[in-house]
Amino acid sequence: MEATEPVPDQIQLADRLNNLHHLLYTRGGIRPSNAAVEELSKLLLLKIAAHRDPHTRVGDKRLTDLLDPDTVRVMADPQPLKEAFAVVNALPELGGQVPGGGTQSIWPRDEPLRISRCDVLAEALDILPHTGTGAEPPHDILGTAFDVFLRGRYEHAGGLGTYLTPDSVVKAMVKIGFDLIDPLDTEMPWPIMGDPCCGSGRFLIGLIEEAVSRNPDIRREQLRQAVVGADQSAASVAMARVNLLAYGISSPEVFTVEDSITAPPYDRLRGKMHLILTNPPFGESKYDSPSGITRTTKFFRGLRSKERIDPSLAFVARCVDLLAPNGVAGIILPDGVADGPHMREVLLEATGLSGEANDLSQEVSIDGIISLPSATFAPAGTTAKTSVLFLRKGARQSNQVFLARADHVGHIMKKGTKAVDPNGNDLPSIAHNIGQLLEGGSKNEGKVVSVDGTRLTRIDAATLDPEALIAERQLKAAGGKPFATLLVTKRRHRTKVQESVPFISVLHVDELGNVDWAKANRYRPTTPGIMARGEQIIVSLLNPAKFRATVIPHDLDRVHCSAEFGIYESSINPYATLALLQHRLVRAQIAPLGRGTSSSRRRIDADGVLELIAPPYQEDWVDKTGRVVRDSLEVVAEAKSRLSVAYNS
Repeated sequence: MEATEPVPDQIQLADRLNNLHHLLYTRGGIRPSNAAVEELSKLLLLKIAAHRDPHTRVGDKRLTDLLDPDTVRVMADPQPLKEAFAVVNALPELGGQVPGGGTQSIWPRDEPLRISRCDVLAEALDILPHTGTGAEPPHDILGTAFDVFLRGRYEHAGGLGTYLTPDSVVKAMVKIGFDLIDPLDTEMPWPIMGDPCCGSGRFLIGLIEEAVSRNPDIRREQLRQAVVGADQSAASVAMARVNLLAYGISSPEVFTVEDSITAPPYDRLRGKMHLILTNPPFGESKYDSPSGITRTTKFFRGLRSKERIDPSLAFVARCVDLLAPNGVAGIILPDGVADGPHMREVLLEATGLSGEANDLSQEVSIDGIISLPSATFAPAGTTAKTSVLFLRKGARQSNQVFLARADHVGHIMKKGTKAVDPNGNDLPSIAHNIGQLLEGGSKNEGKVVSVDGTRLTRIDAATLDPEALIAERQLKAAGGKPFATLLVTKRRHRTKVQESVPFISVLHVDELGNVDWAKANRYRPTTPGIMARGEQIIVSLLNPAKFRATVIPHDLDRVHCSAEFGIYESSINPYATLALLQHRLVRAQIAPLGRGTSSSRRRIDADGVLELIAPPYQEDWVDKTGRVVRDSLEVVAEAKSRLSVAYNS
């Protein structure tokens, strides 16, 4: 048996593919980027055919000889490889299964191998032996190539946000999915697990790998009829088929559809899928199929009047429709969608956006939420914050919902390229801890916590923070109560900027609550402000990690504030309340709050401040501390004023 080269990790593989990408563009004449990945997958298909039958011949030559990089490098003409691809693509044993029976070639019979340079072909073939087309499963080379070549958006996507799921996320989702439900504990040969927008097949490979690792007696080939995938891109389907062939799956059931939401081939699976893992395309108002929207509105009733919707919502509805009773779907969604009004309508609210009583909570429930960092899809070209939602068809098996927050997923962007994260990867330990929790372990395991699902108010785990949880527990144990017992939110009225009224921006307030009144008196922005009055408390709702709050002095009747502030009135001395807000255990609670795509633009809801737990206090403490805080702020303001006069005299 021939010795095989060691399989490089995916970052090393990405480096080699990046060099190949340069060659394909500068020498190979292959454009656009997704066409380059297609050409690589054609060569991988040739390698698979040569491995499965080393005696396959093309003309008077063995296929294995034709694929030797050194041989190809000195060829005068790539025509022999082009002929080899035409022969291999027509082999029925390498075709893909289609719904209703039968097979079809991976690509159309007239599809050619397009690389025209022998040196580029040799370089590509030199990389491909590292995929391990033998007994051991290979890395997902085509998915990695997409990561490198496309830097995010499929060029056929028409503006949709379509991003390949990193391998670390796939592995974690697959493990958690199998911990939530054993998809093999059912009758076959119906497809029982899959991905309705499978791309290059990364989730399909992960499902097969996890099933085999948990069931050593099962061979990969036995799972051929258990896994199904589809995509609107014929090129993606071809590459998914090749990826699955490399994993030992003959005639994989992966097929092209015009629309995954309405595709009749998938309709035969309605109510039959036990485990779905997917990363659907997203983009507000990007989906406009009338029949698809009609189907979606049976689940999301608040979308009934819409002519265009976010496709990710359509996929959520489709996945729930496909699930068997008690089946589980793990879906990656942008945070704005995951915790948006339509997901809340279905999963959290007794009355939906349509005003109707919501009985859909009996149809689907949340098993868990994992918040992913903005670096997750950075190699693919976006820093959008996303979360993984695990949804179950029917009521959850217990009242508990797991929440987890990953801060690191194994990679970062460094000088525009993917690099190893020196802080490691949180996802393996998160997946392990979720498994322990599901088996009845502690309700708090590292970055995982179990909460009462009936009390869930947000579909968001980004705010999960060990220090915040510890601070909240300490204050509750000491007798602390929510700030809602002290504060009420005041309605914010937009008003035109007036020359005689100070205007406070977030930058005018420091971390101790001191206001730079000299700047506030001069600041005149073009956008309207909101009006606050004397002894009201203003709290910055922007970037809570840098907490800003203060009290408007009692002698000021009106003050303009930027819209980033929330305005509150206190039932006790407002300066004492400011002291409570500044308490280290309160700031620990507020620091991780907020939603947004970057740390500097994260926002919290005005009512979110009311949910924070305040330290307990004595009545005599209120007046004493209130005076100290008020006098200190006045002293600082007076001192700054005198300094300003001195410097400008």
